[in-house]
Amino acid sequence: MAGAVEPSANEANQAASASVSLPWWVRYTRWRPTSTAERERAERNLLAVTQTNLNVQNTSVGPGKQQYMHSIQGGPLDGTPLVCVPGYGAGAAFYFRNLPSFCRYFRTFAVDPLGTGMSGRPAFTAKDRLSAENFFITALDKWRETMGLEKVILMGHSMGGYLAATYALQHPERVQHLVLMLEHLSQTKQAEDYKPPAMVQSPWTWRGQLYRFAMNCWEWGATPGGFVRALGPWGRTLIERYARNRFREGMALTEEEVAAFEDYFYHITAAKGSGEHALRHILKPFAWAHHPLEGQLQHLKVPVTFIYGEGDWMDPKGGARVCQEIRQERGQLTPADLLVTSIPQAGHYPFLDQPDLFMKALLEHTKPYRLESAADDAPLTKHAGAGVDVVVTSGDSCQETAAKQRKHS
Repeated sequence: MAGAVEPSANEANQAASASVSLPWWVRYTRWRPTSTAERERAERNLLAVTQTNLNVQNTSVGPGKQQYMHSIQGGPLDGTPLVCVPGYGAGAAFYFRNLPSFCRYFRTFAVDPLGTGMSGRPAFTAKDRLSAENFFITALDKWRETMGLEKVILMGHSMGGYLAATYALQHPERVQHLVLMLEHLSQTKQAEDYKPPAMVQSPWTWRGQLYRFAMNCWEWGATPGGFVRALGPWGRTLIERYARNRFREGMALTEEEVAAFEDYFYHITAAKGSGEHALRHILKPFAWAHHPLEGQLQHLKVPVTFIYGEGDWMDPKGGARVCQEIRQERGQLTPADLLVTSIPQAGHYPFLDQPDLFMKALLEHTKPYRLESAADDAPLTKHAGAGVDVVVTSGDSCQETAAKQRKHS
């Protein structure tokens, strides 16, 4: 059954102290400076930045103590449910810049897949791709059922997009519209004759040795989270440097945002490893998919659209190619079906880099489902626009088919 809904993030943050009280012998003797209480405090602080009334909830999805999924909730109860799934190594609060806008138009749920983020961390025992996928998909469906959600708009980023697409293929009757921010997990397939770069092919060079060591680490199940945990107190510094240097595209994070974000990011990364160990079962080294969704998505029975950052290493042509295959298989289901959107001045995290422009794209894709009472011409978020256009193209031809959004001054 669902856990109790906690007070809003703003109220909880005001009630909480700036730091979590821990015995001095714990603070000075532990290898990893993290705990459940500190993780919860970090999430409250990050959500407080949104200045939005939000609730958080832990929902049981199995019999074990760690079998629960965490979600951030907000928006009108009569709105269409929007379920947002973060990518690998991320958490539900990565959507913090978007939650105010999401909650105006949808009944919003940003959810941490089982074994990740703020969700429970049960032992990960999967030995192959199918069992790794089922670890997440079964829990997600149980969460949806427990929350009483009959049908949802399902949106996923990167690995979260892979899981969202897999869920929609297995449970199309539960998905109203699928929004994907992914390419490498769905369209890319390692060529049979693929060879690594010449500089690493020789086993007798330091580059070759490093390459082989990295390949072995991947097969052994090493993960970025494991590396951060192994660094102990120095892992936090690594995460802080990454957070401050990584999110500089588009509307770069403010000092207030990045301070709260890096604290949250560290604590969810340093938590006990669980769902992160699915990585080697779903991907080969260099992000080649073991079982690419291309070749499967043409059987998708629900409307689907793709959103990319134009500066992302993921290529929008992959989404266009999948849309072509789907169109040939079953045609276009709605006017918003089979569209590909490019977000200017944005990278791998378009919803963080350009929150306003991302929201414009999402509203275009979900026009038939969102609340009509929300004013389309009102400011979407507190973030200033970037003075550029959102480009919506047809996945059929990858040519522009919808009018450009007016430039946002």
